[in-house]
Amino acid sequence: MKSPVNLDLGTIAYNIGEGALEIAGKHFTKFSKCFLLEDENTERYCLPVFKKALPNLKVHGIIRIQSGEVNKNIEQCIIVWEQLTKLKADRDSILINLGGGVISDIGGFVAATYKRGIHFVNIPTTLLGQIDAAIGGKTGVDFMGFKNQVGLFIDPMAVVVDPIFLKTLDDIFWQSGFAELMKYGLIMDRDLWAMLIHRNYKELDDEWNKLIMKAAKDKIDIVRFDNSEKGIRKILNFGHTIGHAIETFYLKKNDAITHGQAIAAGMICETWLSSQLSELEGSPQCEIWKLIDKNFDRLDITEENISELLHIMKQDKKIRKGKFRFSLLRRLGKAIHDVEVDDSLVIESLQFYIQKQNFS
Repeated sequence: MKSPVNLDLGTIAYNIGEGALEIAGKHFTKFSKCFLLEDENTERYCLPVFKKALPNLKVHGIIRIQSGEVNKNIEQCIIVWEQLTKLKADRDSILINLGGGVISDIGGFVAATYKRGIHFVNIPTTLLGQIDAAIGGKTGVDFMGFKNQVGLFIDPMAVVVDPIFLKTLDDIFWQSGFAELMKYGLIMDRDLWAMLIHRNYKELDDEWNKLIMKAAKDKIDIVRFDNSEKGIRKILNFGHTIGHAIETFYLKKNDAITHGQAIAAGMICETWLSSQLSELEGSPQCEIWKLIDKNFDRLDITEENISELLHIMKQDKKIRKGKFRFSLLRRLGKAIHDVEVDDSLVIESLQFYIQKQNFS
């Protein structure tokens, strides 16, 4: 039985769960023109699903960009701005972002800046997009090889999260989203963590709808209280300071990994930092490392790579007065933010990751 949850939080509407896409048409009725942003993957696999669910929606133009983090750049934004201009999009138009995190990041940024701002709706089609990237108003692009270097906070008019799109995903994208699921369990939701512990992401076939709704609500709860990341929203960065540096490192050497693979590695390192600087100790940290290793292979990072990773991290937006500020775990289901960490400890955490200690 389809029973999506509908949350109207003033300026943003969230439709989450099976059947959410079928009711999404209500968001587009008051606009002069609707435009849709996609990539080659969503064009092939997700656009037919979208059209079937919303057969009466008139789309005035479909704009396609290239998929992948390697293409999350200002050049792709220019393509979209050009197409919106040629298609005569006006300030009463709306942009529908149909795709994963790259689509919602670029689409939101383009919409916020085109004619000083048009409305947009995020319809995420990947697990990562549905529980994280499409929620919270972070938009932007990578610049000069650094992840999310240029962007802004701007909320979509609505976010439509329907698991129907996940049937189109390759296995590696299920795995990638699973990293963010683990993150929510670790930083704020012990019940979610209990649903994941000892499990492999391939074993959750009948539970994804429930997991997605739970994780999406977790993120909504956080960003409702701290939309521009001045305080508690910072806990969402657990695993991401080191994880983003690792993701950028692989992009720079033209050997792209998924966001989830990078964040899984980052969470191993930052769990180690938590054991050194916070109250996390003993069996919980081993439990975390075991679950990550059960779902992700260790990356081929070496001692020789550490200095470059540290250099990349120095561009992190959470740096204050030259010092790293991390979000770390106090215990399972509880995180703290703005923890100052010395370079030497960051290096040791990466060395710990490289050692590939067996926790099974």
